[in-house]
Amino acid sequence: MTISNNGYPPIGSLGAIGDGRTIALLAPDGGIEWFCPRRFDAPPVVWPLLDRDKGGSLRIAPLDGSSQMRYIDDTAIIEYLWETASGSARCHVFMPWDGDGRVIMWVIEGLSGTVTLQIHCDPRSGFTAGPLPLRSRADALFFGDGGDLVLASSHEFSKSETSGPLLHVAEGDTVVVRLTAAAAGERVTCDTSASPLSATLSGWRRWTKEAINYPGPYRDDVVRSAITLKLLIYEPSGAVVAAGTTSLPEEIGGVRNWDYRYTWLRDASFTVNALYQLGCKREARRYGEWMCRTTAKHGLPLRVFYGAGAETEFPEQEIEIAEGYRSSRPVRVGNGAEGQLQLDSYGELLDCVTLCELMGDEVIRNDWWHFRTLVDFVADHWREPDSGIWEVRDEPRHFTQSKALAWVALERGQRLAQEFDLEADTSRWAREADALRTEVFEKAIIEERGCFGRAYGEDVPDASLLTLPLVGFVDGDEPHMVETIELIREALTPENSVREGLLYRYRPGMDGVPGGEGAFALCSFWLVEALASAGQHEEARRIFENMLTLKGDLGLFSEEIDPGSGDQLGNFPQAFTHIGLINAAVRLQQTERRSQAIANPETAS
Repeated sequence: MTISNNGYPPIGSLGAIGDGRTIALLAPDGGIEWFCPRRFDAPPVVWPLLDRDKGGSLRIAPLDGSSQMRYIDDTAIIEYLWETASGSARCHVFMPWDGDGRVIMWVIEGLSGTVTLQIHCDPRSGFTAGPLPLRSRADALFFGDGGDLVLASSHEFSKSETSGPLLHVAEGDTVVVRLTAAAAGERVTCDTSASPLSATLSGWRRWTKEAINYPGPYRDDVVRSAITLKLLIYEPSGAVVAAGTTSLPEEIGGVRNWDYRYTWLRDASFTVNALYQLGCKREARRYGEWMCRTTAKHGLPLRVFYGAGAETEFPEQEIEIAEGYRSSRPVRVGNGAEGQLQLDSYGELLDCVTLCELMGDEVIRNDWWHFRTLVDFVADHWREPDSGIWEVRDEPRHFTQSKALAWVALERGQRLAQEFDLEADTSRWAREADALRTEVFEKAIIEERGCFGRAYGEDVPDASLLTLPLVGFVDGDEPHMVETIELIREALTPENSVREGLLYRYRPGMDGVPGGEGAFALCSFWLVEALASAGQHEEARRIFENMLTLKGDLGLFSEEIDPGSGDQLGNFPQAFTHIGLINAAVRLQQTERRSQAIANPETAS
């Protein structure tokens, strides 16, 4: 097992389990590296991923021997196989299907001989709390004055003079360990039945069979991405959080460490498109409905992001006592980008609800007044600079991608109003859309190259420009777009890149934040889609396959990738990256079929 500096596991070595309320991250050594009970953005009870000393610990594993870790196919259940000098055992770790965000379970089967497991449980109550008071009995550990956290076993613990409690698992034994975080005022019961394993196994496999309809290539990677996306959906509301963690660094030792446990509107249309393309219509519909309710409730201007329960106001704070992953400070809670103006959000939201409507889901007609107001807002404000999709923290600019998505808002608004005979000033929207598009071609073109620039008056590219054909602003083979793809690859490919296709979002030092960052994984999947849309199918496929070689040990992606080493960087697992993988796989399949149909019309018919 590879361990990174100072005992921190590589981000890409981690696996995620969850139950539709929150996730837990597991390391190859059997440790829980991150767990926030009840909600993704709740205070953590175990967080050694951000501080090996102050973050507490929770680990169940043999005292010696070797370990293998994998996902059970078509599930979010992690399996460990342990081989020791005295025997072997298999352990399944999971959060129960349809759970409430408070329970993690281990079901351990003795395969041969006897395996001795060490129990090390030292939880916290948030980032700034120390060890919790402990009382114990033969088969359970109670933490906190009121039993706030309970670790119970179906078998009695034995004591060790040099380590924590021990469990002895003999051949043929099944030992169940259950961690439960109490709800306010609740008395936790020590239920150690193994039945949730069967229900969770059945629940995941039923969902992957019934909800996912993807017969194309790269199915294993697409299904794993879909499961990961499902893990990041907050089931009570249907909202999709951007990632399961906060403050995992975009550069080791750097300061670009943000809290991503919220729902970003910028992800909306890409997310809904991925869910619909896979056949996950329930999840797509619920996410669309959540966005309608939430944005209508809080009005204009739109927030950059919202809490998974539709909350607002998440002031950015630094946890000064925390070391950060591999000494990458600061650790942050909340996010200062919440109040920025991001014009792209309006286009992504309107594109999202248009997808829902045209797929037969009536998610906006009762709230058309709200969406009409959104389009009017864009018509009034598209000429203003904004902070862009990447949430720059220096001066706002006239970002090209933001203008293109503002055009999307105006175009989709017209389409919805005309399709469903809804009241709207569509003539005005059409005039503003034409004026916007004309202005982009006048002010955003780098004349020397005949391609789009990052912003008005800037002769440098931005990888977000790869989305222009994906949202219909230009055709994929339009000459300006083809040249834009080439400039992006020339200017934004890292010099020391381990794989072709890795891209920076933009050139370093162009966002008002000190330090550097890795290659942005989503941009590589956008590149695959853009190349496929331009008819460059072989190139697109090669880059897609290159990216698959950079996934984590269990098939998961974080936000960024170290271009020199291929290591995962940033918050993990990252919804946007897995959304990009799904959409790229679908786009490859669609464009190649279309190309074959054109080349062989008789076969296609």
